[in-house]
Order: sequence, then C-alpha cells, then structure tokens
Amino acid sequence: MLSTSSTCNCVISFPKMASDYKGKAIVLMGVSGAGKSTIGEMLGRAVHGRFLDADDYHSESNKEKMKNGIPLSEEDRVPWLEALRNTLRRGLVDKETLVLACSALKKRYREILRSADPNYEPGSYASIVKFVLLDVGAEVLAARLVKRAAEGNHFMPAKLLQTQLDLLQIDKAEGILKVDATMDPGTILKTIQTYVI
Repeated sequence: MLSTSSTCNCVISFPKMASDYKGKAIVLMGVSGAGKSTIGEMLGRAVHGRFLDADDYHSESNKEKMKNGIPLSEEDRVPWLEALRNTLRRGLVDKETLVLACSALKKRYREILRSADPNYEPGSYASIVKFVLLDVGAEVLAARLVKRAAEGNHFMPAKLLQTQLDLLQIDKAEGILKVDATMDPGTILKTIQTYVI
C-alpha cells in the first residue's frame, strides 16, 4: 500500500503483512519529548487496545543512569527491548491490539520489536508490528523536556536529548509513517488512524 498525505507530508509503503495472527501492534517511536505516551494513550483508547509505555519496562538501573544524565549502552537497551518484544508477542498471540510508546531509535532495535510477530523474517519489514515516528524539531523537544523536568514528570533529563537525536536512524524501506508531532494531538491521532489502523 502506498499513501501520501499533506497532513504528515510523507510517502509510506507498508510491507505486505506476513502473519496469520489477528492481533496488531503499533509502536509510536521517537526521541524523548516527542509525545509518545500522550498520543499512545489516546490511540490505545481510540482503537480499544492496550497501551504500553516502554519506560515502565526499564530496569531501575537504567532509570537511574538516565536520571543522572548517563546514556544507556547497548547492554542496557537489548534486555529492555527483548522484554518489550516478549510482551508484544504474548499480546499478538492473544489477538490483542497493542499500542507501544517506545523510542526505538535504531533499525536494530526496531528489528527486535518486529520479531514479536512469530512469523517475522528478519530484514523483510513485513510484520504485524508497525511503526509511527512522532517527528519534532530539537528546539521544541528541548522546551518540552525542560517543562516536564520542572514538573517532575519524567526521569529523562534534557541534556540527553542530543544523544537520542544522534542515535535516531530511519530507513525508508522500513515503511515507517512519519507524523509532524507539533500538530494538535487530535490531528496526530487522526493521521495515525488513517494510515496505520
């Protein structure tokens, strides 16, 4: 399926779904402050699905590192991603609709999550796990993170933002929907529903 939209200014091509499972998973990805949890909760309600926040799956040591401004290593991230994959797989096998808010910044990380589809063939991108990038400029993100930190609402400090921006890599072949996350939440939600649901 090939689609274009003036709302999200994108061209997307979703790979053919290879799985026979009736469940589906939508991963809202992007750097900290992009709005993943806010939009994820809204989308979960809208599709009568279960919302999962990847931050809830971080170990205490991961949270402590980030709180202290220390970027996570691959050794920190992989077990976390594997736990998320396993949770998604259980939901997919149980025919659930799942919405996951997760940074998923690298293709390698997304491949781990795609493999929640028991029929996924690595590198094919044909998975019932779909990705939506909530795209926001660095200045807006920094302002959001400073505000969130002042309110005491998150463990991720604004000083780690550049690290996340540096890690973010997107391959057009993956068919990731890119949505302008500076739009109002209702418009973002409608855009995602139009192209992914």
